[in-house]
Amino acid sequence: MSEQSGGSQAVIGQVLAKRYAQAIIDLATEKGLVVEIGEDLKVVAGLFTISPDLGNLFFDPTVSLDAKEKVLSSIFKKIAIGETARKSVFVLLEKNRIDGIGEISEAYHRLCDLRENRIRARVVVAAPLGDNDKKRIHDALSEISGKEIILKIEVDENILGGMVAYVGSRVYDGSISNQLQELKDTLSKGR
Repeated sequence: MSEQSGGSQAVIGQVLAKRYAQAIIDLATEKGLVVEIGEDLKVVAGLFTISPDLGNLFFDPTVSLDAKEKVLSSIFKKIAIGETARKSVFVLLEKNRIDGIGEISEAYHRLCDLRENRIRARVVVAAPLGDNDKKRIHDALSEISGKEIILKIEVDENILGGMVAYVGSRVYDGSISNQLQELKDTLSKGR
């Protein structure tokens, strides 16, 4: 199984997203609302994902802050978002960082995972797995990482067999397609 590092961030950047997420999680910890605020951030980030028009409105520099605040207030009247998360989102809007709500939400959850000694893992396999196989993979990745694993399994027939595990920023590629590529590379170098 080969291993490599990877990962980068888009819109506002990973470092800035982490700073905002850290400030929000510090506030959430003070108030004892870490889980609730995390869920609220997911909901707000999801709004921009499911409604591109909403995102376009909030990311448009020609739309006034006042107009954006009114729209956001109207939305918050219709969905259950806690006061602390609501205020945090308004701060992002005022600082012109609302375009990074998705990255901030992700960074917030990564920080929560770090505090709780958890790590997210995405495992890609060629065919659906049974419960025993899922448990074995979960346990093996937990042992490798030394953390509790939050496991997500995806099926992709293109890997042919084996698996590819994305654990945090690490990639463990034990797929047959990767092994065939490595064999092809080795044979082409030997000519």
